[in-house]
This record gives sequence, structure tokens and C-alpha cells, in this order.
Amino acid sequence: MFVAALDLGTTGCRTFIFDITGSILSSDYQEWESFYPVPSYVEQDANLWWESIKKTIEAAIKKSGIDKSEIVSLSVANQRETIVPVDKEGTPLHNALVWQDRRTTEQVDFIKNKIGIDKIYSTTGLTIDPYFSATKILWFKDEKPDIYQKTHKFLLVSDFIIYKLTGQYISDFSNLSRTMLFDVNKLKYSEDIASELEIDLDKMPDAVESGVDIGEIVTEETLFDKKTLVITGAGDQQAAALGVGVVSPGRIKLTTGTGSFILAYLEKPNFDPKKRVLCSCHAIPGAWVQEASIFTSGAFLRWFRDQLGKEERMLAEEQNQDPYVILTEEAEKSPIGANGLLAIPHLVGAGAPHWNPYARGIIYGLSLGHKRRDVVRAILEGVAFEVKKNVEVFGELGIETKELRLTGGGSRSDLWNQIYSDVLGVTCVRKVIEEATSLGAAILAATGAGLFSDIAKAAENVCKVENKWNPDLNRQEFYQDIYQLSNDLYKLLNENNFYKTYIDTLQNRKLV
Repeated sequence: MFVAALDLGTTGCRTFIFDITGSILSSDYQEWESFYPVPSYVEQDANLWWESIKKTIEAAIKKSGIDKSEIVSLSVANQRETIVPVDKEGTPLHNALVWQDRRTTEQVDFIKNKIGIDKIYSTTGLTIDPYFSATKILWFKDEKPDIYQKTHKFLLVSDFIIYKLTGQYISDFSNLSRTMLFDVNKLKYSEDIASELEIDLDKMPDAVESGVDIGEIVTEETLFDKKTLVITGAGDQQAAALGVGVVSPGRIKLTTGTGSFILAYLEKPNFDPKKRVLCSCHAIPGAWVQEASIFTSGAFLRWFRDQLGKEERMLAEEQNQDPYVILTEEAEKSPIGANGLLAIPHLVGAGAPHWNPYARGIIYGLSLGHKRRDVVRAILEGVAFEVKKNVEVFGELGIETKELRLTGGGSRSDLWNQIYSDVLGVTCVRKVIEEATSLGAAILAATGAGLFSDIAKAAENVCKVENKWNPDLNRQEFYQDIYQLSNDLYKLLNENNFYKTYIDTLQNRKLV
């Protein structure tokens, strides 16, 4: 017996076929395009999600060599917060607004004034930021009222795929807890918040726990056997937490892909009095996660690769190598501290712990003697400093970090993993299966189909350690000084209102 995991990320999608020991039989990947009408807007075509995932389903099943009838169930993990309006036939009425999109700063100000940060946080576990889906729904209501009126449902990425597979409008608690419309205490939509925002909850999908069997496939468009069960999945970060065994108190994971996401297991909702980190529903029913989100980490490295890394890309092509391997090999030749460069990875605004939508990326300290390798190392170190800020907040909230479980594409870099360990002063662990998000979805698929009796125990059984990195005390001390400089630089700009003045000036000149 086998299960499938559909992983719909920010830059593309994957289909994995797993056996019930958690081993991967096959996989396939398709990249998709994001659109930037202006630099701070980020959109995707939901129809491309479906066309791409169909291709990966077909390829993964064919590569696996098994009969499609042997795939008992599937589940979906997805990029969260991204929202697409659809009509009664499930046809998209507009491009999806991606979680990275920053167009909703006016809606953010409206929610702050109308409801207030305190009520939003104590109800939904979220701060008020363009990141979250409610601001995007309000944007449609304010700026595209005709589309809002025609919208039958506002769907997250997995919701759209589940509809295409089953004809049902269903979402799960872990994803809905990222919309700013879901009460994480009562585990249902907040009618109070929706009413104050004048958002019609009838336009939202039904709310269901993760790991629930919602029926068989009705479409003829995929290669799956129609008797394959569709099981509710989870947001990518909660699925990744499950996939690396964050299933009991004291366990913390860091996923680095487009962004970086730190999650700690909670037995009950836990709120930060200063609202710096968030509280969301876990993929495990009856559990929650403390979460910190850094919006651009791997995306900062990708920006360098695409815009400045032509030489490394050419070398990688000659050697049939991943360009990121070449980039991190070069970064290793730069000394600790990147020859004095500081990089702050706020390319689409700052997430936790700052929640500053006006912040922008910085490379500070450039001189004529710097090389590209120094910039790459500064990016790796700058992301680690952002992680450290949030781990310190976790500590204030009673969450001790003794070991950090690493996952995502960024965890392939031994150098980056060692930097994390040295900056944080903790042991970092990488699991055997890098694709923790898909493994988490596979665990949900198997449990929902009755192949496992307990989600947490299933995760314990399939999560195996591959490698560990321990901190070097001398490097840790050195990094503490650089970390403080990075903090001071951000504070200097923020406390003098530079970021907002900068964005307002550019908007007045129609440059953003």
C-alpha cells in the first residue's frame, strides 16, 4: 500500500509517492511563474497550479512503477495565506494574491483602526499584516467590488486543488488559522471579526481538522484511481513540523525555503504579550504551534543567484551542478562575518518579530574590496540573525531551544546549518528525508485512510536523523557582536521612521 503527497509551494509543486515506512518511491516537480504587476505585488495563476500538479501526478505515478490502484490515499500541503476568488464552477475570477504580496497596507491600517491589534491577536493568534488572507479578501472588496460580489468562495491553494479533485469546498484548521478569520481558541471561524470586517463567511470553505477522509476523487483529469481517498492536509509549515517529529513539547523546527519558518509544539494556545510571534493550529488535531515567519531567506539567495550570480550559474551548468552548491562553496571561502558585510533579509517587508510591512532588504558595508562570495555569506548570516531574534522571543515565552530540527531546501547546505548552530548556540539536526512537508502530508494521508492509528506516533516512527551540527563557542562569541550590529542597524532606520518615509515617497512617485 502506498500514499501520495501533493506539495504546492511558492515556486512550484511536487508529487511524492511514499510507502508506509515513510520512504519515497518517486517524485516529480514542476516550477511555476509568479507575476509582479508592480515590485511589491505578487500574483499567481491558479489554473497553472492545477495544470502543473496534474503533470507531476502523472509523472510520479509512472516513475514509481506501481499500479495506481495501490495508492490508497493522498493529502495536500501548500503555501499558506495565498488566496484566490472563484465562481460557483470553481473558475478563478482573478489571479491569486500570494502570501508575499504587500499591496494591502491600507487594509492593514483599516483593520487596526476598526478592530485593533489586541482583539485580532487574542482571537486568531496573528498580528495584522499584509501576509494574511483577510487583508487580501478586503482588498478585493475595496478595489475589485465586482469580483468580490461574483466570488462564490475564497480559496487557499490546497482548497483549490481539493475542489478540483473532489468537487468540495473544504479547508483545514491549520490553513484557516492563517487567514485572520479563524478563532484558534474555539477552532471555528470568528463570526465577530468577519462581521466587523463585513466579510461574508459563506464565501469561505468549510472548516475541517487535518487528517480527515473527505471522500474519493471525482475528476477524470488526473492519473489517480478515482477510488483513491482524499484526506485533509495542512499548511506547509505545520506539515513540515509533523514531518520532522515536532509532535511533543520542547521540539522546534526551522524550515528554510522561499522564507524561513520556526515552529514549536504547543499543547494549548500560547500568546506573546508583545505580539511578536504567532500561534496557529498544528497539523495534529488538538495541538497548536508557536510560529515565527521570516518572509525572504532562500528567496534572498535566489535573488542573488538570478540577478548577480551569472558566473556561478554558468559554472554550475558546466559541472552539471546545483547553482546553490556553487554559491555556498564560494561563501565558505569568505571569513566569518563576511568581511564586515551585513545583510538584512527584509526584501518584501519584515515578518516576525518586527511585523514591519515597510521594511526593505539591506546590504550594508560594501567597499571596493568585497567579492560576491562575501555578499552570499552575509545573506546566510543575515538570515541566521533573523532566526536568532525569534528564538530569543520563544525563550521569553517559556520555550527552550536545545535542538533545532532543520528542513527545506536551505538545509542541504552544511555551511548554512553550521552558521545556524554557531549563531544560535544550539545543536542543529537534519533528518534523513529532506522533504519534511511532503512527509507530513503523507503521514496525514496514511492516518486518515486508517493505515496508522495515531498521527504523532506515526511521525515518531518515520523521522530519522541524518546529521548534526554543534556550535563552536569562539564563533558563537564572534557572531554575538555582529548580531548586535545588525539589530542596531534595523532599529536605527525603523525608529527614525525611515522605512515608511521611503515607501511613501516612492508611492507618491509611483515607483512601487
